[in-house]
Amino acid sequence: MKKQAIIISGIALLLFVLLATGCWNRPFIDSGVEGSRLSEELLGYLENDDAEGIKGMLCEMTRESPTIDEEIEVALEFFEGKIISRDFEFRPSSKSVRNGEIVYLEIAPDIDNIKTDKEQIYRVKFYVQVVNAKSPEKEGVSEIVITNAEGEECIVGEFLDV
Repeated sequence: MKKQAIIISGIALLLFVLLATGCWNRPFIDSGVEGSRLSEELLGYLENDDAEGIKGMLCEMTRESPTIDEEIEVALEFFEGKIISRDFEFRPSSKSVRNGEIVYLEIAPDIDNIKTDKEQIYRVKFYVQVVNAKSPEKEGVSEIVITNAEGEECIVGEFLDV
C-alpha cells in the first residue's frame, strides 16, 4: 500500500513538472539585450556605409516608402567615419502581454556621444517594434534619427504608432 502511494505520488509529480514547464514554451525577449544587439548592428552599418544592411533592419512599411533608398544614402553621407568611442545607450521600452504571450514590444535605443575618427560626434536614436501581433508589417525599425554636434538631424523613415 505504501509502495503504491509512493508510485502514484511520483507519477503525479512527474506529470505536474511536465505540464508546468510546457507553459514556458514561448520565446522570451529581453528588451535590453535586443536593444544592445540592434544598436551594434545599426552602428556597424552606418560606419561601413552598408545601405542594404540598414534597409534590412527596417520594417516592411518603412522599406516600402518611395524615398527610403534616398533617405538611407543621405544618412550614410551624413554619418562620417569609423566609431572610436560611444556612451552606453539608453533603451526605453514598452510591452503588452496577453495570456502570457508578448503581443507588443517596442524599444527605442538612444546612443549618445558617438565619436568617430573623422572628429565627428553624433547621437543616434531609433524606434523598433520588435513584436506587433496586430500589425506584423510594422515589426522592425521604423525611424532612425542621427544628430550631429551642431544639432543638425538626418532622419530615415518615420515613427509608426501601434
